[in-house]
Amino acid sequence: MNTAYTYSGTHIAIIPVTLLTLLYLFETWLVCKKNASSKVENLKKFLLIQDATVFISTLYTDFFTKDWIRTNLKPGDNFDVIPGVLKIYHLENTGAVWGMMKGQIPLFLICTIVIMAGCIAILVRIPADKKYGALHIALALVLSGAVGNMIDRIGKQSVTDFIFFHIINFPIFNYADICVVVAVFLLLFLFLFTYKDDDLSFISFGRKKADKNKTDSSESEEKEK
Repeated sequence: MNTAYTYSGTHIAIIPVTLLTLLYLFETWLVCKKNASSKVENLKKFLLIQDATVFISTLYTDFFTKDWIRTNLKPGDNFDVIPGVLKIYHLENTGAVWGMMKGQIPLFLICTIVIMAGCIAILVRIPADKKYGALHIALALVLSGAVGNMIDRIGKQSVTDFIFFHIINFPIFNYADICVVVAVFLLLFLFLFTYKDDDLSFISFGRKKADKNKTDSSESEEKEK
């Protein structure tokens, strides 16, 4: 049976703005990349532009897919993508990821804000070094996924989920959930196998202060000598 799917005017209206923003970010990214090897400031700007590009593109994809689902399917409606394996199933989820802890929206919002604040604080403190590029991407993915689902919770008190792996009866999820899960696995890999303790010293506010005091103390001793 052929079904005519439609697109709401909301996401169609912001397509040009999103594309122009991404094009501008990409152009600036290329300019910064060209000069990143010689100047720390250019590298820092390059990484932040990378963050913005990942954040905007993934957030828009999340918004687009959810809006398409809400426009074309009523809650409970579904269709096969791969028969017996993968379905698109419209579910309005009042819980957290995979439907856990239903009805705790205020708690989820507080947790989301705390997570977002933590990600932003780390992004601001990351040293300008190419080895932290993957860490930037992971944190940008966490932010986009958190913001995507937070917009749903604030706007309509539920989150639109629609991806259903029927073959294993896995809980229904959405694109924002994918961003967060991919980011978590990437962070685990980076923390366990890529970065050493010294590489992550910038995360510890207390350690940075202690290092500063140690440096000041050393300078004082040098002056006394």
